[in-house]
Amino acid sequence: MLGGMVMTYGYQALLIVFGIWLTPFYLRHIGQHDYGLWLVGTQLLTYLTLTDFGVVALLPLETAYATGRAGGAQKTDGLAQLVGQTTRIVLCQLPIVAILAAGMWWTIPAEWRGLQGPLAIILAAFVLGFPLRVLPALLQGLQDLTFANGLQIASWAITTGSTVLMVMQGWNLYALAVGWLLSQFIFVPVCVYRLLTRFPGVLPKRLPPMVWSATRETLGKGFWVSVSQVATLLMGNTDLLIIGRILGPAAVVPYSCTGKLPGVLGNQATIVMHTATPALCELKTGESRGRVFQALIALNHGLLTFSGLVFCIVIVMNHWFVNWWVSARQYGGFALTLVVLIAMVIRHWTTVTAYTVFCFGHQRRISLTNLADGLVTAGCCAALVLPFGLAGAAAGSALGACLISLPFNLHVIARDVEVSTRRLIRDMLLSWGWRFALLAAGATWIAREWSPNSFPVAVLASAAVAAVYIAVMLPSVLRSPMGAYIRPLWASFRTRFSTLQVRLSP
Repeated sequence: MLGGMVMTYGYQALLIVFGIWLTPFYLRHIGQHDYGLWLVGTQLLTYLTLTDFGVVALLPLETAYATGRAGGAQKTDGLAQLVGQTTRIVLCQLPIVAILAAGMWWTIPAEWRGLQGPLAIILAAFVLGFPLRVLPALLQGLQDLTFANGLQIASWAITTGSTVLMVMQGWNLYALAVGWLLSQFIFVPVCVYRLLTRFPGVLPKRLPPMVWSATRETLGKGFWVSVSQVATLLMGNTDLLIIGRILGPAAVVPYSCTGKLPGVLGNQATIVMHTATPALCELKTGESRGRVFQALIALNHGLLTFSGLVFCIVIVMNHWFVNWWVSARQYGGFALTLVVLIAMVIRHWTTVTAYTVFCFGHQRRISLTNLADGLVTAGCCAALVLPFGLAGAAAGSALGACLISLPFNLHVIARDVEVSTRRLIRDMLLSWGWRFALLAAGATWIAREWSPNSFPVAVLASAAVAAVYIAVMLPSVLRSPMGAYIRPLWASFRTRFSTLQVRLSP
């Protein structure tokens, strides 16, 4: 697990570092309009992943259950049957995928004609590689995480290098499409070899016949996974499609660039909650409701404290960052930055509540809530983008969370921990909220009046904002339930540091 996390963060670091260079490189060689088309096209592709009805997403879980019951992958005879059954279902879904891909290509708007050729390549590659997604999912389920994530890094390095060379040769969008095609197939033989040698007997020698009872059970389990996937796409991907359709592909680029820094930093909240999921599940089943409530408040306070720090730093830094990164013409404006950051903070609070509801055993409830949230988010985005521009598109996410997810999730949590909804909101927000409001107002005023003009000044400004934020927030954090976790960790760190000093002293 640790090896997999190290490789995951290494991959994220590579994406961030090289992404800073790649985006302006693509803009220079491909152009803003065509690059905006590519961003829209890749968002369209994500919707095709829903056509497996959650079957492939379910395979890692089912694989882990099977190996856990048998005491290891080498001891189970049913794993090959599971893989074969899943592959059989995916192959039966393949004609549907092909028809939908053809329909997606056929209905491209006339003003997106430049996307037709490259999109045809990636849609064909997706259809051909649709059954092959079973292989990396199986490696994940077998917990061969270091190898799987390392393979992902190697694939990214080769395909990115190839894409850059093709762009420099003038292939434009076709370079991006061919690079994406390579990423789907280049390491398939390596995955097969790894499974055959490291986990012999896991891959079936022949596909089993379709068993309707097993297929119905798999599709039933995968349905709610698919619902969650639909909700995630509606909440996180639809805004680019709406902007591209209403304002044009060129408008997608400043929207994406302006939201890049909040997006990269804000994604850490999901990683934290994903890591905390097993602990929340254990607390729910093994501790009192009061203990669960205190742990939830501590987790919420810690995450919102981090979210507020990101808000205060990014609101001051974002104008300079976008100018330095891709040029001033790709900055979507102060209003867009402010709305994106407000939506980020609200979504971080929503993330805490959503994961908590999931860990409390309400998987079906959270899937339906997220779906309703996604529909409202998409509707608000479409309704606000014309009157308010890019900032209106970003506001849709905040409205979806406030109108749907937060009210429903808070009600469920309050009922499960046996407190009133009013007390739950008060304990979640009060000690953090007024401090954040003051600090955010100050940072917003600074951002309106001043922006860094060089890299050293930007670093110093970020450090100053962070120092003020921590000085104001730290007393509140230490007094809150979060302090009960921080103080022992700090004491343990001091003890270990003192022991190390003694060992190193002459």
